[in-house]
Order: sequence, then C-alpha cells, then structure tokens
Amino acid sequence: MTALTVFTFSGDWGLPSTGPFALKLIKWLELAGIPYRQAIENSPGKGPKGKNPWIELDGERIGDTEIIIGLLAKRSGFDIEAELSPEQKALSHAVRRMLEEHFHQVLEWELFAHANGAAYIRDLAATMVPRPLAGTAASVYSRRFHKQLHARGIARHSDEIIAAKGKADVDAVEALLGEKLFLVADRPSMADVTAYGLLMPMAKWPMRTPVADDIKRRPRLLAWLDRISDSRAEQRLAA
Repeated sequence: MTALTVFTFSGDWGLPSTGPFALKLIKWLELAGIPYRQAIENSPGKGPKGKNPWIELDGERIGDTEIIIGLLAKRSGFDIEAELSPEQKALSHAVRRMLEEHFHQVLEWELFAHANGAAYIRDLAATMVPRPLAGTAASVYSRRFHKQLHARGIARHSDEIIAAKGKADVDAVEALLGEKLFLVADRPSMADVTAYGLLMPMAKWPMRTPVADDIKRRPRLLAWLDRISDSRAEQRLAA
C-alpha cells in the first residue's frame, strides 16, 4: 500500500489523539498492521468533510472513519470481523451505532458543556490562539458544540439526565463484556475498537465529569480498555 497519512487532533492524556474517531482509526490500523504517518491538524474544517480525522492516500483526501476503514480493508485484505458469525457481526454493529450516535453526544457534552470540561477547552485554546483571545475562542467553541448538541437532542435534558443516559450506555457495554476478554469474540472487533475510541479518553482525562468518573470506577472496563490499547497486528496474527 502506498504512503498513508492520517490527520488527527493533537494528543493528550497519554493518547495519540484526543479525537474518539481518530483513536478508533489508529487502533484499527495497528490491528491491520498498516503503516501510516500521523499529521496533527486541529482545524477539522480543513478536512474533506469538515470533520476530523481524515486521510490522504494516493493524493486523495478521504473523510469519515467508516468509509476510510472500508476502503483500507478492501485494499489490504484485512477484515477485523472475518471470523465473526452473522449474529456477532450484528451485535458489533449495534454496539458501534449506540456508541457513535448516542454516547458520543455524552462525551461531547462533558467535554464542551460541563463546567470542568469547558475549563479544559479554555486552557487548550490558550495554546492555540493568542492568550488574550483564548477565553473568547473557547466560549465560541463551547457555544457551537452546545448548539449542535441541542439540535441532536442530548443538551435538551438536565445535567442529571444526560449523565444517567451516558451511564446507561456504559452499563450496557460492561454487561456485554461480562467476563470475556473482548465484547463479541476472543479478539477485538469493530465494537471494541469503536468503544476504545470513545471510552478511553474519558478514562484518561483528568477533569472531574460525571460519566468519566463513573468509567474510572469500573476496574473490569479499565482492564478491557487496556487490552485493546495493547493489541497489535502481531498478536492478531499469532492468535
């Protein structure tokens, strides 16, 4: 495969990127054994779909991690769910949709609307724009996300209801995991990779926010996230 560049948000909290979908893509690439170059780009508007991450391959810029992974899977021949049954694939798909379409809203609410998350965004803005403008830039960014979250529905609820909704998703993931190593099989699936991208930032960030704090109190989930983090192509091929 020709040279692949992955454009992501910068890293923090010991992670290569703060972006959930970037983490998902990077982990999939590691499991596929596909080499890539990571390029930091904190302005998602520069991407082909106005979102982060995106890739550049053969001179073409491609956005949307689902589309990217589908393309790279076809080119490389790596199917992360090749050994799953139809029922397992359906379960993996359902988990991904729950996390990406619903839980992602909870993550963004805690990061951009919750007071402690918003304070982190203000500090981050101070590293990206002249300091006198940092407060204004952070406020504009937070208001934009709050407007988006209100349109999508989650921000129409009280803080307590939003936290309860997020914890219910985490409960579902933990119940599905049970005593298994991974969610639907004995090795990572797309459900695991997606969950890693969305739950690991909350497990790692230092801000006190309700759902992130709840995740940090679940040792079985934390051990599972670490297993996904440690998984590489070499282990997959040796299994």
